[in-house]
Amino acid sequence: MEIVANVALILGCAFCAAQLFRQPEKLNEHNKTLAMLITLSVGFIAAAAIGQLLISEHNQDTQTLQRLLSNMKEYVAIPLIGSLLLATSFSKFWSRAGWGRWMLALFALFELFRRAELGGHYAMVLAGLSSAALIIAFARYSQAEIRVPGLIGALLASLAIGVYGPLSLLPEYRNEALSHGLLAISLAILGVATGLIIALNQKQETLSPRV
Repeated sequence: MEIVANVALILGCAFCAAQLFRQPEKLNEHNKTLAMLITLSVGFIAAAAIGQLLISEHNQDTQTLQRLLSNMKEYVAIPLIGSLLLATSFSKFWSRAGWGRWMLALFALFELFRRAELGGHYAMVLAGLSSAALIIAFARYSQAEIRVPGLIGALLASLAIGVYGPLSLLPEYRNEALSHGLLAISLAILGVATGLIIALNQKQETLSPRV
């Protein structure tokens, strides 16, 4: 079951990334940054799933690598996706350098709370914030073709992250295979919704008067 869930997650990541660049026109700088960073994030998620499929030895080095990939997924990739979509819903477009600094901040916060032995509390807060960011981001859109699939994807992601995932707010319900399966479906749906957001932003830029 875990193998199937990991394969599904990899396919969901690939589908999500593919949706972001399926635009009839060349992406503007803001949309290109959004698409590239979400693609990077789903790449981290896919890498974690690939690691679970391919790394079978249980020595210290392989366990460290698996932990690193998992931490990249849980503490950087998923929060970054939530942050990107939330900022975009408010029409706040940071530069790639700005988002790069935010990624470094996510790394630093993880390490800070881990060293303070508050990693468990930080994980729960991060899961809750990531879930809330996704839901709020898509709730802000009035276009039904964006809002409906976006909210469905956000709710599925919230279940995958906040209920069944490693950072679960309800630890007794943790289920890695179910979490990966739900996350795979949610990423595919979020990819479609985000592709529509990019198309909307492209259209709005085209229609806006140039000074």
